[in-house]
Amino acid sequence: MAVPPGGPFEICFSFDTTGSMSSSITEVKGRVQDMIQRLQADIPGIRIAVFAHGDYCDKNSSYVTKHIDFSTNVADLCKWVKNVGSTGGGDSDECYELVLHEVQDLSWTPGSQRALVMIGDANPHEPNYPQNTLKLDWRKEADKLAAMAVRIYSVYVNRCSGATNFYNEIAKRTGGRKVDLENFSNMFDFIMAICYREHGAEFLDVYEKEVRARDASKGIHKDLDAMFGALRDDTSGPVAMDTSSSAPLKKKLPFKPSLSKKPSLTKSASITSLKKAASLTMPTKKISKPRKRLTAEERKKQKQLSKFKFENLPKLKREDVTENYFNLNMLSWTPWQLAISSKAAHEMENSEQWMDRKDDKGCKRCQLFGGKTNVAALYEVSVQRCQKAKRYVLYNKFCSGFTKSWDSRLLGGRSIRAQIDNVLSQGCNVYIRRAVLGSESKQEVSKSLKRYDYAWRKLRLQRSGPRAIVKSSVKLSVS
Repeated sequence: MAVPPGGPFEICFSFDTTGSMSSSITEVKGRVQDMIQRLQADIPGIRIAVFAHGDYCDKNSSYVTKHIDFSTNVADLCKWVKNVGSTGGGDSDECYELVLHEVQDLSWTPGSQRALVMIGDANPHEPNYPQNTLKLDWRKEADKLAAMAVRIYSVYVNRCSGATNFYNEIAKRTGGRKVDLENFSNMFDFIMAICYREHGAEFLDVYEKEVRARDASKGIHKDLDAMFGALRDDTSGPVAMDTSSSAPLKKKLPFKPSLSKKPSLTKSASITSLKKAASLTMPTKKISKPRKRLTAEERKKQKQLSKFKFENLPKLKREDVTENYFNLNMLSWTPWQLAISSKAAHEMENSEQWMDRKDDKGCKRCQLFGGKTNVAALYEVSVQRCQKAKRYVLYNKFCSGFTKSWDSRLLGGRSIRAQIDNVLSQGCNVYIRRAVLGSESKQEVSKSLKRYDYAWRKLRLQRSGPRAIVKSSVKLSVS
């Protein structure tokens, strides 16, 4: 793997896991694998460390701080993040000063590009706090990190604890940025944007365009809009920016004032001026400028940026994407409806609404969605191992409408029937939901769907059949 000329990029994420702040790392758990794999693909040589912390009073009940040192191992990082627990916290302040101190002891590589993302919602303890036995001063600890060339990105959550000065100051002292977060569902985009900014302003610009295009139908969330504004390089160097307030804007004229002399209304125009005016109307031959040849470095950067084009982005495994992050979540989806059961029809509640599958396992509903299926809609199919277990979305289908045999229209084909038989043989059930397509065009929805990899579908130029999936020893999809 090629390492950037400025040395490897090393970034540490620090999560406050006390009380409601525990949701910050919980939000990341579901997408940590996709996040790390994409960062590794786009930022060669990136090394990631993660801190989780409570407060001093959590020493005997859970933990004060815990961390995983810099690593490139996706499995190790994912396992650590998914297994880290929450803490209680005590008073309103938390031990951020201890985290700033302990981050200095990570295995930083000499000459690396370094950043710390500190996510919190409270103030640190001052040196005179009784349980701060090391008498740590967060200001001095931030200065030490600055001396180590570690840039701090402070993510201030909810902004309701009067801690603005702390988050502004640690960013300012280290040449980082302060950003504000109100909705935890935006945590993933915050982390990705900060990483791309450290990699290069052009990478941040392209990621911003991706996020704005993704949210075009409903408008970008105010958290994300403010965050991109704070991270953008509007000045000659990185400075701390407070997104909670904005400076007054200078008024701009809708035109440039003209400094040329106005023609007189009483004097006739001179012959010279008439000739000049006539010459302006004569057609001129366009001279095309020769295309500038790109240097090897420019071609390399252009190739890197091409990864960010929508069609080149790595596909997300649909079964791992939660509803909050699904691009088409804004469609009017019906609730999930049990469509095929591993039981026989006579074993089902309201058995008159069910019929056994011919020559196949289990039973199916006689009708879906009250029989009102003669409408254009997008259907999604999921599998659930048992009641209250997670549903895994594995297949989708566009349909212009039908009146009979819903299973042959939605789940026809030998390959799909084989997948259905496989999950039913393991005691799983199949659920279906739909979104009726109204003003949204099929073309726009199809484009959004290209972002996802549905396991029961083949992928053009990548695989000729389904993708195998095993969850909790259950084969949800066989290749």
